[in-house]
Amino acid sequence: MNHIKPYHLFETKEDVLYIFDFDDTLVNSPHFEELAIEYLKEDVSIKTLLDKSLAWINKSESDLKIEHGRIYVEDPNNEIVIKGNWVRKKTRVYLVSPDKFYYTDLSFPKSAKKLSEFYNSVENKAIVTARIKTVKPKVEEYMNKLGIETPNWGLYCYPSRSESTDKVAIWKGRKIVELIKESVFNIVKFYDDK
Repeated sequence: MNHIKPYHLFETKEDVLYIFDFDDTLVNSPHFEELAIEYLKEDVSIKTLLDKSLAWINKSESDLKIEHGRIYVEDPNNEIVIKGNWVRKKTRVYLVSPDKFYYTDLSFPKSAKKLSEFYNSVENKAIVTARIKTVKPKVEEYMNKLGIETPNWGLYCYPSRSESTDKVAIWKGRKIVELIKESVFNIVKFYDDK
């Protein structure tokens, strides 16, 4: 006897695996630059991170400038030796988040985004985040605090440098492809703020 496989004219949420990014997709996470800008305008506990960053390039707070939400130092003669969490772009040296920032409570979200409601409504879901693996318990703690359900297809955090040399975007892409291959779904939808 031939069995006819059911055909769904329209997909349902149960037929789809939904994969989400975490920071700035499901939650509103503060960025190092935002907190550093706030510190430059007021007194915030991020001072020690900012001071350490400035020490890398032998500059002081008075050398910092802000444009379009980015913090930088003018360096028209390319005199600054790039160290730590700084990157050169033409005649400027920009401050980027120090790795240590992502281990602090300062970097964790204070609120969930509207998309988290949709996330909670779907049955089959996974989260693939650039948050480093060692802070996975903290990610789970903040998900719980913000009412974001544990994903039934897993929470995947970026591995340590000893486990992977891939840049975050490459690792995320590979992890998503791996999830797709391991799953039983024909339809996968990915949500990311980038």
